[in-house]
Amino acid sequence: MKWKRLSEAFFRARRIGIVRTDHLGDMVLTLPMVSAIRRLRPEAEIIVFAHPRVAPLLIGQPDLTAAAFVVDRPSLRRALHQWRPEILFFPRPVLEEAWEGWRVGVPYRVGSGYRWYSFLFSHRIYEHRRRGQRHEAEHNVRMVERAAEVDGLPVELLAPVVPEIARKRAVELLERHGIVPSAFVVLHPGGRGSAPRWAPEAFARLAQCLEAGGIACLFTGTGAEKALECRIQQEYPNMRGLFGATGIEEFIALLANARVVVGNSTGALHIAAALGVPVVGLYSRLPDHHPRRWGPYTQRAWILTPPPEAAPDAVDAIPVELVYTAVQHMWQMREQGEETGPSQAAEAYRGG
Repeated sequence: MKWKRLSEAFFRARRIGIVRTDHLGDMVLTLPMVSAIRRLRPEAEIIVFAHPRVAPLLIGQPDLTAAAFVVDRPSLRRALHQWRPEILFFPRPVLEEAWEGWRVGVPYRVGSGYRWYSFLFSHRIYEHRRRGQRHEAEHNVRMVERAAEVDGLPVELLAPVVPEIARKRAVELLERHGIVPSAFVVLHPGGRGSAPRWAPEAFARLAQCLEAGGIACLFTGTGAEKALECRIQQEYPNMRGLFGATGIEEFIALLANARVVVGNSTGALHIAAALGVPVVGLYSRLPDHHPRRWGPYTQRAWILTPPPEAAPDAVDAIPVELVYTAVQHMWQMREQGEETGPSQAAEAYRGG
């Protein structure tokens, strides 16, 4: 009966909100909730409460009514007071955010049942995401299904809307480095450090091999990752890099221009997947980081994990030769216009 009342409220609510205030990749995998809600409720207002750093993923999204950017509890409280959603989803439960939803008096608050503060949610979902049995994007859409009491909603990534000025800036950066748009590979060796990473020296050797075969490579990263750039440059002095040289909009535009994107478990892969760009991902086999949950949600992916004889988190054990083969394959696949193509050298994960 409790869930029945939520379902009835879902189909009459004027405003439905989603709270997700972490990072780029997480937001890419949360936005399928927006398209799922819109499919069921074309007339409802949908608001995402998010950190300003993910603004380029939200601005211009046609299925989204508004993005409310928050940086702390007071700003979230103000935004909730302003928008007054009747239903609020918490795909990533955070105590302070759950408290504000309860404090403001949002009638229906949907979140995990496995937190000590889960009493702050009016409706609790009991799924152990850390076990990696489903993809993160699927977990998120299942929250909508549970609230609406429906099954079988599609999981659809939303491609970022890239401003024209960012596209022009990206082309200028490519031309400055002697790279032809749509004829290069992005190598993204960094990440937030939440998952094991392939060594920067391995990325350098991969670039050497690819460029020796005529495939141009561009390294990307943040200004805080200059140490990675130095290590790559020591191994491969001719590397071309844009560490800290772009804003998020230009970075997204660069990914949109790439023919293949190679990276660790990080937002770059998820953004590329949302843009329809083929990706090669380097992942741990540990449940917390496994590609079954955190891999790019696309069939245009070749996912590599440590060999069976190596430790589950030994991402450095993935051979450069194997990654090189994967990139070549995805490059040729893009040229031929094929949708898929992972071979026996790797596993493709798309929700299992």
